[in-house]
Amino acid sequence: MADKGPLLTSCIIFYLSIGAAVFQILEEPYWMSVRDKYIQQKENILKTYQCLTLEDLDEILEVASEAAGQGVAITGDNHRNTWDWVNSVIFAATIVTTIGYGNVAPKTKGGRVFCILYGLCGIPLCLVWLSELGSFFGDRAKRLSQVMIRKGISVKKVQFTCTALFLLWGLLVHLVIPPFVFMSVEGWTYLEGIYFSFITLTTVGFGDYVAGVNPDIQYPRLYRVCAEIWIYMGLAWLSLFFSWNVHMVVEAHKVLKKRRHKRRHLIEPEPLVEKQNLDVKPSVIDIFNFLSEKDEDYSTIIKQIGITARIKKPPENINRSKSCSDILAIQTLEHSPRRKRMISISEAFLNAKIEESEQEEALLQQDNIQELDSSDDEKMKGGGVFGPESDALHFSVSAKGGEKEEENIQHWDGGATRFTICKVPEEEFQLHCDDKG
Repeated sequence: MADKGPLLTSCIIFYLSIGAAVFQILEEPYWMSVRDKYIQQKENILKTYQCLTLEDLDEILEVASEAAGQGVAITGDNHRNTWDWVNSVIFAATIVTTIGYGNVAPKTKGGRVFCILYGLCGIPLCLVWLSELGSFFGDRAKRLSQVMIRKGISVKKVQFTCTALFLLWGLLVHLVIPPFVFMSVEGWTYLEGIYFSFITLTTVGFGDYVAGVNPDIQYPRLYRVCAEIWIYMGLAWLSLFFSWNVHMVVEAHKVLKKRRHKRRHLIEPEPLVEKQNLDVKPSVIDIFNFLSEKDEDYSTIIKQIGITARIKKPPENINRSKSCSDILAIQTLEHSPRRKRMISISEAFLNAKIEESEQEEALLQQDNIQELDSSDDEKMKGGGVFGPESDALHFSVSAKGGEKEEENIQHWDGGATRFTICKVPEEEFQLHCDDKG
């Protein structure tokens, strides 16, 4: 806004000045002629009716003006009820669409209070609905572009075709054709019809021309309903058109600004990677893609930070104070070379200590194993089912047969006999076990 603000402000002031000058040149002479004509007609009435004074005529005109301001027809005998159900619906539509013709307005205190409250709730609702309606039109354009691309039409032709159809459809349906309908029903000229169409769809709503309010005309039954639908559709199209038009102006301003910077600072051309990405043919063309673009500002950035903070929860086993709840987000800096050398030396000492402790534990485990082996040997050399204590081990095994057999097991290094296995009859084995017991 800092670079665009002064330029836009200057453009608005210049545009208003030009408009004021043109309207003054065109309308002021006509207003002066109408004023002179009104004064002349009053004089003619006084001359025709000599019994009527100027004060009496002004009083009559004041009564007529007040009645006209209340919505009462001051000419003819046909008085249209401006607050029946149909006209009340039309008036409510002028509130929520912000058209506000001004030909009908609430006059009671209760009506004015309700009008304020009704507008506070109805205007945002109507704007959201019109925005969704405009998005619906944009989706139809996207679907049409998708069909055309599938048929092999180039991207530029598809984009040009969709834009042309959007503009032609809106101009024909909402600005060009409706004046012919108003000419046949309301009795207006084509210029008055297109003037009413533009003033209505842009929500300017002067109220000098309003469709369906002439008490001397018998309107068709669906005329007002169709007029209301036309107004809503036209508001959605025109809002989308103005958004698209503003987007085109902003994009053109960006291009001109980029070219101006290139000429001044000789900026290097864009990399070839982006140009290669442009060669990929899309499957759909969205001429209203600017409606889905996200403009990041301060509030959106803060909201994103809050969402990220809620997703990434810190571990529960870290004890920290409430004043330093974001300790996990603090990034540690790299150590200096001197600090790195000190850390490496200390780590070397720690590793040496760890190795010494591991060696000590291994020696202790070996000693424990040897003690257990020696205790087992002593047990085997004792009594039980084995023979008496000696250098060799004797095993007695019962045999089913009555023969006695012996078998010697040599040592693995070729030494003396280490084991002797004796097979004895069951009776001798049982007596031997009873003696040991």
